[in-house]
Amino acid sequence: MQSKSRSVFVSYKYEDKYYKDTIKQWELDGRLGPYVVITGESEDVRINGHNSIKNHLAPKLQGMDTLLVIVGQDSHNRPWVDYEVHYAKTHNRKIVAIRIPGTTGATPFEMRDIPIITFEPDALNRALNEYLGI
Repeated sequence: MQSKSRSVFVSYKYEDKYYKDTIKQWELDGRLGPYVVITGESEDVRINGHNSIKNHLAPKLQGMDTLLVIVGQDSHNRPWVDYEVHYAKTHNRKIVAIRIPGTTGATPFEMRDIPIITFEPDALNRALNEYLGI
């Protein structure tokens, strides 16, 4: 049995933070399996500018095994979501997309070929198990 934690970085529009927090709670409740660790932005640093955001994200992106993109109404036109997806693609990280209930927005351009799962812990657990080999 595998015992290494797997870091899943959550990419989302900051205004959709509620959904990121919900996913983090699923992890804390053990609903995503024993080895999944949810990471993401730990604070809103947008006011400090582009370089501040990049510096805040860099260590988190470097340490991730999988990128989890929360897809909402307009996630597809958010530059930092695009940046995180591009990073994952160019560094051969797995990408999982999860849809906010009641939204119909597109996925970021670089991940249009990735299926979107339902926003519920069992679906996410199955997808992460498949992608992380847990």
